[in-house]
Amino acid sequence: MEREIGIDELVAAMKAVDEAGRLFEDALAVYGARGPKRTGDDFKVAGGPVQTLQGAEEMARGARRHLADLALIVGYAAAGLEDPVGGRIEAVRKGFTGVSVGGSRMARPLLEPTVRGLRLLLTVDLFDPEFREAVEEVVRAERATYPDPATFRVPASAIARSVARPA
Repeated sequence: MEREIGIDELVAAMKAVDEAGRLFEDALAVYGARGPKRTGDDFKVAGGPVQTLQGAEEMARGARRHLADLALIVGYAAAGLEDPVGGRIEAVRKGFTGVSVGGSRMARPLLEPTVRGLRLLLTVDLFDPEFREAVEEVVRAERATYPDPATFRVPASAIARSVARPA
């Protein structure tokens, strides 16, 4: 049976997600100011400048989208129109993927605003234990893990050229 969520709990979650989003945006500004170039093999390096910037973008964007979802639910609930919300309540309990996916890309140590934002998300009672665990994993991780270098395949034509023998 689904646990009832009150407007106060939703508003508290909104405030925490909003502040976490601001902190993620602060970190994003720092990473962006470093001027990483989105070219070449930089996309393939977990924790590299491009992946770190992309991870920070995912975290900031995810927080903003999640805040909008929470606001929609609060609006319907405040108006007494809970039916249109449907499965959104269950979805907001699950948090947002920008944290785990974005955090797995980022160089360690994480910037202080990122860590503060993540810790703030851990204070939200609304979130499911699975989301909390994903946040904790990002905080505890000693290094970036995505993308896994094994996922990049060398094109068959390159392999053929490297093993071809001169005639």
